[in-house]
Amino acid sequence: MEQKRPADIFQELLDYLWNGLGLEEKGWKRLKKGNFKKRTKNGLTYLIWFERSRYNYIDYEIGHGNVEVGFSCFIKQGDDFLYSFKIEPITGGSFFQMLTEDLRLDTGLLDTFLPLIKARYLDFIDRFEEDPAEALQPVCAPFTQPEDYSWRIHVEEQAVERYGTPEQLAEYRRQAELRGTPESKVRRWMGMQIFYFSHAGDVDHAWAASRSVEELDVVVGNHVQAKKQYDTWTEEDEAGYQIYLQEQDMEKRTYRAWYLIANPRKLPKEIVNQELAFRFKLFPDKMDKKK
Repeated sequence: MEQKRPADIFQELLDYLWNGLGLEEKGWKRLKKGNFKKRTKNGLTYLIWFERSRYNYIDYEIGHGNVEVGFSCFIKQGDDFLYSFKIEPITGGSFFQMLTEDLRLDTGLLDTFLPLIKARYLDFIDRFEEDPAEALQPVCAPFTQPEDYSWRIHVEEQAVERYGTPEQLAEYRRQAELRGTPESKVRRWMGMQIFYFSHAGDVDHAWAASRSVEELDVVVGNHVQAKKQYDTWTEEDEAGYQIYLQEQDMEKRTYRAWYLIANPRKLPKEIVNQELAFRFKLFPDKMDKKK
């Protein structure tokens, strides 16, 4: 087997995306750092930007390697970012492992990227250049993402101001205000946490699913009482607590409990110890690594 450096794998990745997306015939340029870029006469700049992990390596003797890459797609006007599209691992974080088990480029993973980039970025560019307001209509909200949290779109307010309609701008601002409420924040971040935990390898899913309502309520109740007593209870805590009380799925209820009790700063030692005991049960692999 030909032995390659992480830089060789990264170059293969760029070639695969470059050819698979057909960027050459669309007038894009390949930059020295690997990024893809295209400028237009109306002052817009399109950019596919790559980030490589500083911990990348390949060791053929032990048969292990780490070649991680993250990337985002942007539309800019001058120094202003108007639109961004980013693909993210369903287990959280911003980097993808680009090696297969036999230390080759994971082209299967890249094949899942190609249609997403085409549909959510390249095709959006085509629609945007033809009719900006119509292109912005389905993504006019500040933030768009699927239920599996595998990608997200962010539209900046100046994009809607410059290219949208007054009605779109009003809706954008309404959505931005809504996303700032405690209830919306908690639903978003708690929902992401539940999804990532459900896909994580370091979570004891059996333990989480086997908890009882009574057991969880005692732990959560102690933290709620302590936070209120020590004046650290917030509106977001209250919103999260109400969502927790409504959850019927026990595994998800355990994750919601963890959301409420994590990072018990400025609380008594016994409350901190309860959080530690809960954490070590939920994440036993992390506890083993520390030992």
